[in-house]
This record gives sequence, structure tokens and C-alpha cells, in this order.
Amino acid sequence: MGLTCLSLGLQPLRAQSLPAGPAPWVPVAPEPAAAGWEPVTDAATLPPDYQPAPANRNPAELAIVPRQGKPIENVGIYGIGGGVNFGSDLPTSGVFTGRVGYKLNETLAVSLRPSVIFGNRDVLGRYNGQTSFQLPLTLDLFRRSVVSPYLGGGIATNTYSTGQTNAMLTGGVDLNVTQNVTLGFNVNYVFLPDGVTFDALQAMTLLYLRF
Repeated sequence: MGLTCLSLGLQPLRAQSLPAGPAPWVPVAPEPAAAGWEPVTDAATLPPDYQPAPANRNPAELAIVPRQGKPIENVGIYGIGGGVNFGSDLPTSGVFTGRVGYKLNETLAVSLRPSVIFGNRDVLGRYNGQTSFQLPLTLDLFRRSVVSPYLGGGIATNTYSTGQTNAMLTGGVDLNVTQNVTLGFNVNYVFLPDGVTFDALQAMTLLYLRF
């Protein structure tokens, strides 16, 4: 019995085999390229998850939200027209007038109002065919109203055929008949030089187109 165990213990050891190595890497075929983007011509064809939320068209709710935007308004005022000039010491004569203005805000504007007056009289009181020119700068009030008063001052040349340039004051009102038609009335006072005794007060009635 002892010899048997000894003989078993003396048997040569057998080498154990190692597991087989992994198989070599096999390349995988590339995935097909994704299709290009296609424009959607009809939102109704999209899946429900991609459809936009419906807009709120409730008129009652839309009326509550204040409008933030304002219409863009041209800041310029342009006018051209004519009228009649008259005064106690002046002949009644025609007037060619214009207006170039700038809107300061919702109610105020400034304007240059040049006028050419056809008809004059000399220092001896004789009527002649000379012309005079006036260029007042005015501050226009309530420019968006039907009645828009204005006042200002400027220069007047060749008044009463004196050949001189003098200071002047002006004031009047514009009646905005329509958006583009204005009827104006004004009174002008010209500061004449010493020695001239004529009346320096004039008045004009004007009709011009405003753009």
C-alpha cells in the first residue's frame, strides 16, 4: 500500500495547455452615409413631435398686448406754392413761396419759409416791377393738428425798393386742409432803416402743397 502511494506520487507531472488566443480583428464595413437634408414644404407632413406649436390667434388676447412698433415717419417737411401779399403802403402782388422744415418731435418743427414778392414801390411811393425776398425761420407748433400756428424771424431784402437787407418778424397759422394741401396766413413786420416812413407791416395769404 505504501509502495502504491509512492509510485503514484512519483509519476511525472503533465504540463497544462494554455487557452487559445483571440481571433484576429476583422474590419467592419463602414455604415452608409446619412441622407442629405431635405427642405420641408408642408409642415403638416412632419411627425407630431416636430410640428410647431399653433399660434395664438385669440383676438381678445391680442388686443391686450400693446403694440411696440411705430410707423416710421419722414422727418422732413417740404412745400411749394403761391399766394397774395398786401399791405397799407404796398401794392397787392403775387407771392411765390416755399417751405423746408424739420420735425423735432410729435408736435414741434422748425421751418425755413422763403418767399419772393412780385411787385414793389420805391421810396417816392411809385409802383415798379422790382421784387423783394424774405427768408424767415419759424418754430411750428402743433404740426400734426388742423390748425398749426408758427412764429419766428429772419431777413427781408429790397423791401420798398430800398435795396437793403433788414431784419423781420413773422407769425401766422397753417390750416392743414389735407395731408398735402395747406392754406396759410401770416403777418410780417420789417425793421426798415431810419428815415423811411413807410408802413412796414405786411400780410400774406398762401396756398401750398406739402410733401
